Amino acid sequence: MAAYKPGACNIGKNEIIKRYALGAVGIVAAMAIISLYVAFSLPRLVLLVCFIPLFLGFEGIYQGYFKFCAGFAARGIYDLTGSGGKRGAVRNSNAHREDMRKAMSINFYSLITAVLLTFLIYLL
Repeated sequence: MAAYKPGACNIGKNEIIKRYALGAVGIVAAMAIISLYVAFSLPRLVLLVCFIPLFLGFEGIYQGYFKFCAGFAARGIYDLTGSGGKRGAVRNSNAHREDMRKAMSINFYSLITAVLLTFLIYLL
């Protein structure tokens, strides 16, 4: 049974699956943009659009991996459904601060990964 742990775990099995699904959609969307670029000989700048789905995709992947939702942290909630837990509110200010630190690190990882991958796609 999963338990809410400030800055470490704020989502359960059902929410983790949703995050990985978001990650897959983002990666597939980026691949679709690359395919359109190749198929229709679009301007190279179109490849920079890959950043958006890559950022969202990696946000989902990192949230699933870390079992932590940045959006829930910002809203001060957790949802452990599917893992024997339930949805609840984070009422402790120190816990919320730890959650926000973790959320910011996930956002940062997603940003850096998406920027680097978009740069590589653009160069190739």
